[in-house]
Amino acid sequence: MRWLVGGQVFDTESGTFRRADLGIDGGRIVTISDGTHRPGTADATDATDVIDVSGMWLLPGLIDCHVHLTQPTDAGDPAKAAARSDAAVALYTAAAAERTLLGGITTVRDVGGWNYVEMDVRDAIRAGTLRGPRMFLAGKLLSITTSTADYYPGMYDVADGADAVRAAARRQLARGADLIKVMATGALLSSETEDARAIQFTLEELQAAVEIAHANHKHVAAHCHALAGIHNAVDAGADSIEHCTFADDEVLRKMAARGTSFVPTICAGELLFRDDAVVATMPPHLLERMEAFNDIHAAAVRRANELGVPIAMGTDAGTPGNHHGMNAHECVFMVEQCGLSPVESIRTATVNAARLLRQPDLGSLREAAHADVIACADNPLDDITTLTRLTMVMAAGEVVTHPSAGLGR
Repeated sequence: MRWLVGGQVFDTESGTFRRADLGIDGGRIVTISDGTHRPGTADATDATDVIDVSGMWLLPGLIDCHVHLTQPTDAGDPAKAAARSDAAVALYTAAAAERTLLGGITTVRDVGGWNYVEMDVRDAIRAGTLRGPRMFLAGKLLSITTSTADYYPGMYDVADGADAVRAAARRQLARGADLIKVMATGALLSSETEDARAIQFTLEELQAAVEIAHANHKHVAAHCHALAGIHNAVDAGADSIEHCTFADDEVLRKMAARGTSFVPTICAGELLFRDDAVVATMPPHLLERMEAFNDIHAAAVRRANELGVPIAMGTDAGTPGNHHGMNAHECVFMVEQCGLSPVESIRTATVNAARLLRQPDLGSLREAAHADVIACADNPLDDITTLTRLTMVMAAGEVVTHPSAGLGR
């Protein structure tokens, strides 16, 4: 039995902290005490490990619903990584997973891996061979024929037509995918001939992907920038819209009514422009796109929150300058750039994200939940940036040492 004693514990429902001790066994929270019955008393003689977290603010481990753990972040041109061997990608992915965990992200949804090597990393983490977050994986993302597949040859499964999309979705599930990722529109970090304002998969093709995923009790993440593509993805039944850059009030109201999650990925632009070395090496057509659409993107998140769209935190970690381990900055940007309150921002990375992943035992500190816990020295409701300076990370009841420097590279 392990105890975390003396801390202030966050209640995701009320949005408040309260003084409580957490009793942990078997990787789960088994009891929450108000501090009256401390470990070592008659009712807690089975305590074998007591960790004093007095003065700390405890929250559920954060959940990032949009990462690419296989992707390096130090170069401005993503095409430079296209020729890596699978062995090199696997080694990088293992290191990125550990950095992500050290940053307080105890669960990730990877929405486009590389020749399925991330699945071996997931298995090694589950076996205890590697350190990293819980991983929910899409395998390869599904796309129309596009020159951008040459940028990311290990990430794309090209399928044209509804029947081909069904077959591609089945391929991902056969390899152990937890969800299906589809490209409903073009991308920003893509070839010069691809336009993020244009649709890619048609409504019929998107419906085919959703059909296969939902029939197999999996959910669908739809990459969407273009407005028409967002409408198509929502109408097709996609469970989450990634990026959602050019959303208008009409489609946001539709998402709110249907409970379709918005996964913003503000970090992709904000962290890029904070890394001068990456900006200096980014091809001009990519830099122009990111500069043109960054403010539009933040405005869409702000409006989505005002209209009641469920928002689940996602960073797009793996894009240039968007370093693995810096994921908690997304919570900061949603407050500073998009107008969410600290409580709303924290909920996007906890209960909202857990709901999207269909994982009721994640995202909250309560009895029977997974013992994924992060600790801050200051109250994040007063200073949301404290989420980027953690004093402790616990995953499945095990304390992870948090480095004081070098995080995120």
